[in-house]
Amino acid sequence: MDTQDLKDKMMKLWKTTFHDSDEYISLIFDNYFNTEYLEYYEENGKLISALLGVPYFFGNGKQNIKGLYLCGLATLEEYRHRGIMDNLMRKINTKAYTDGVHITFLVPASDILRKYYFGKGYSNSMYTVEDRYTDIHDFNNDYQSILSKEDERIIALKTRYYESLFVDKLEINKSEIVKETIEYIKRYEESGFKFFSLIHSGKDIAITFQENAISGGDILVCRTPDNKITGVAFITFDERKRIIIPKLYHDDNCSYFRLLDATKKKYPGSSMSVKCYPEETDRRILWSKVYGAANPDGGMLGGSYGVAERIYDVNRHAKPYGMSRILNYREILKILAEWRKDCKFSILVKDVEEEGNYLKCDADSGITNFETIPASEIDKWRHNSRYTILKKQDLTEILFRKKDSNNLIMDALGIPRLTLNMSLLLD
Repeated sequence: MDTQDLKDKMMKLWKTTFHDSDEYISLIFDNYFNTEYLEYYEENGKLISALLGVPYFFGNGKQNIKGLYLCGLATLEEYRHRGIMDNLMRKINTKAYTDGVHITFLVPASDILRKYYFGKGYSNSMYTVEDRYTDIHDFNNDYQSILSKEDERIIALKTRYYESLFVDKLEINKSEIVKETIEYIKRYEESGFKFFSLIHSGKDIAITFQENAISGGDILVCRTPDNKITGVAFITFDERKRIIIPKLYHDDNCSYFRLLDATKKKYPGSSMSVKCYPEETDRRILWSKVYGAANPDGGMLGGSYGVAERIYDVNRHAKPYGMSRILNYREILKILAEWRKDCKFSILVKDVEEEGNYLKCDADSGITNFETIPASEIDKWRHNSRYTILKKQDLTEILFRKKDSNNLIMDALGIPRLTLNMSLLLD
């Protein structure tokens, strides 16, 4: 079929499967429909199944991981459970690998789909944490509480600065203001992180503005008196009309709390959930006091009594968001070793480049050495305590593991965690 016919049929399939608005579907296909990164299956001129790939980079200011975001994975209900989508995913991954893509990733819409994609070689790789607030929460008090630890002169200076900031709604039909806001977000994302974060192009950011508006949300921008942007908050709402902030960019605590306070005042009477990456927060709060001589489960220890504190660490309660599948293990391990020069590890990964063979990787001080080990020779390596033998998906799960408060895996295997954080996707 010709390109326009394929586009029209894929849009119709998307509508039938996901029931999104025509405006939203047009936004996606007008901007991201590209025959280079899509797969489909038809019978007798009828489009049965399709998926769309959107290229993105994850960057940390020095290195980039090339990824392909898979979205709109859809099959007509009466044709499911025939392996059609499995075949399309194999094809898109083969194409992406040939084109130098390091990973493909997606965002499951349900736990059932998460299990399905796990069976196709995908593992949980991106996580989010939520800070939840009631409708009566006072963000001004939060900021003052932070300042209370400062010197009185600093408190006075920061309070004046905080009070001088003002917050406006972004008018997406005003091109100059939109351009200025896009440039702020681009600078923010490209300035460099201690982790790998999704990097949006100017076009991507402009599309997220439109998508947010189609969803009935707002974008709030925080500025100094001389009009310099210091923060941007994306505001959306769930089915119960609760405020959801999927992404909040901010230069400092002043801008962060100013945006939250402005959001609360703009939508009084609504609870709020602010999402962020695990790396963006070290929030730990007192959960409860426990009586029983520092016993976290309560009760007595050795006949003595005391009081202990149970601490709530938000990172321990991070929720899985995106899933990924590594296509190029050599490049990913090379990037990991260069990023974490302080780490040293030796592993053997099964079935990476040819079924039955193993990829041997030795990483030390940022340098990686690779060798292909035939399956017939693997037994002599099993008894070498220096090497850890892993399956491909096991390595993916270890690399992209959830942030934790202990270093159990690092202590046991020496393999550091490779963070992949993302937000503001067409999910």
